This record gives sequence, structure tokens and C-alpha cells, in this order.
Amino acid sequence: MSFILKTKSSTSWRSWSSLTNVMEKQKFSSIRKLLGAVTKEQLRYVDCFASDDIGLFMPVGGACFFALTPKHSHPSYLFIVHFNDQTMTRINGKLIPAQHGKMFCLAPGIKHEELPSETPPQYIAVCIARKLFEQEARLYPAMRKVRFEGEFSDVDPGLLALLKRFMVEAESGLAGSKSVLNALGVEICHSIIRSVSNIVAPADRMANRVEINRVIEHLQSRLGEKVTVHTMAKIAHLSPSQLTRVFKEETGKSPMEYVCDLRMERAKKLLLAGDKSITDISLECGFNSPSYLSACFLKQYSMTPREYRKNMDTAQCAKSAGSAKTRCADF
Repeated sequence: MSFILKTKSSTSWRSWSSLTNVMEKQKFSSIRKLLGAVTKEQLRYVDCFASDDIGLFMPVGGACFFALTPKHSHPSYLFIVHFNDQTMTRINGKLIPAQHGKMFCLAPGIKHEELPSETPPQYIAVCIARKLFEQEARLYPAMRKVRFEGEFSDVDPGLLALLKRFMVEAESGLAGSKSVLNALGVEICHSIIRSVSNIVAPADRMANRVEINRVIEHLQSRLGEKVTVHTMAKIAHLSPSQLTRVFKEETGKSPMEYVCDLRMERAKKLLLAGDKSITDISLECGFNSPSYLSACFLKQYSMTPREYRKNMDTAQCAKSAGSAKTRCADF
């Protein structure tokens, strides 16, 4: 069987090229509605992702020349999530340095300018159409008193993940992408409003429980390996401090206390089995040395592993002897 590779005709390629040009023009039209009278040249070093009501702008390898324009303003709300403190902004003669990990907030129409920096700026600028932002902000009574004149806010923990999803979707060109971007735009809008309003979502107890169970499963399968709070935090997708707090809430113990208890229970079972040396048991359970296992046993059970094994053997023998006497008496 033979196959014929069909190539696009010149007419088809012209149609495709025209479609691409139309899409680029539509995208740039959306960008200008959000930023103002910007040119493509001014965004030469900026990755741009835009829908009808929201745009994300991330300088890559150079400055945003539009941001450096003296006394410019935007028709949209501007929020900048900074990844370093190298950027400086001037508003009405006042210099405002960037705050690493914080979000810079600016209302429409306020004239400002970013000052040139020796190092490339590192941030994501989020522009939200005035109508959309104010429409959603009306749902929050606390927003009535908020004015954005270059203040900084904390960043909602989930905002960066939303921004990343928006970027991926904007680049995908998939069917339904416009609707998905509009939905993500509303979600980003609410994430920002909740950040500046200091509204913290309640902890998801069930999600925390799932993550802690994942950590416990990992520990049970690797008790002989070295483990740290940082290792466990990575598995749970939490910070070390969050892991410690959540672990205590779920188990009543700190992570390392729980690890020690797991190791002790495993050691007890292996001691009762009687077919392994105390040295082998200590290494298999993650105690590194027989002396460390002995120290832990003394602290928790007031006896050494050897004494524990001997006592359990004696108790087992006594139990067996008692059972034998009972059987004899029955006859």
C-alpha cells in the first residue's frame, strides 16, 4: 500500500498566513485596550498573553520600553507581582522601590514610569479591564474603601498558578480557548481582590489529609532511609512550617516524632520475629546504629531491644505453657 503526502497549495498557505495575521491583530488590539497607546517595538522584550479583559506581561531579557515611558498611564487596573527588588517606579515625583514577593497595585489613569535598571526586571504585570475589575469588586464590601495609588499587597498563594494556566491557555490556540481565558480572567480578578482585601480562604482540611496520608505512605515504604521535614514537605507540596502545623493537626505529633514512632513499631515487630540481629534491625528501621536504637528503646520503653526481645520470648513461652496445661486438664 502506498501513501501520498499532500502539501498545502499556495492559496491554502496564503489563507493560513492571513488567519495568523488576523489573530495577531486581534491580540494586539486587546493589548492596546488594556495598556494604552503602546507599540510592538516597545514590547520587544516582553512576553504578552491577552484575552478581551485581561493581559499578562512578563519582561524577558530586557526592559519593557513602554513601562519606561515618562508619565504614562493605563486605562486598566495594573497589578505587578515582583520576583526581585531591582525595579523602581516613580509616581508624582515619589520613588517606590519594588518589594520582592509582593504585588504593586495601581488604578487606571495614574501617571507613572518605571526607572531604567542595570539588571533586567523580573515581574509579571497583570492588566485587568476597568469594567471587569469594578464589576467583580462590587461583590466585596471591603473594596469600597480601597484606593490603588502604588501600594503593595500580599500575593494570594494560588495566584501564580492561575497566571501560569492563563499563559499556557493563551498560547495553546485550542478550541474553546477564548471561553477558558475569560473564565480564568475572572478567577484571577477575584484572587487579586481577595489578596488586597486580606481575605484568606479557609484551609482545605480534606486536601491536607490527603497530602499527609501521601507522606505517611512514603515513610512506611522507606523507613530505612534518611528523612527530613524538608523531604516530607516536598512530597506534600507544602512549606516545612505548613507541613509541621498540618501534621500536628492530623496526627497529634510532629513529623519527626511520627517517624520515630513508625520506626519503633517496625523494630518491635522485627525483634519479635527473632530472625534478625539487632544491628540489622536498627539499620533496616533507619536508626543508623544499634546504640541509637537502644537509646530510643530505653527512652520509650525503659528497656533495651535485647531485653524487650527476651521479655517477649519469656512471655510467649509462659503463654504457650499455660495453653498446654489447659489442654491437658481437659483430658
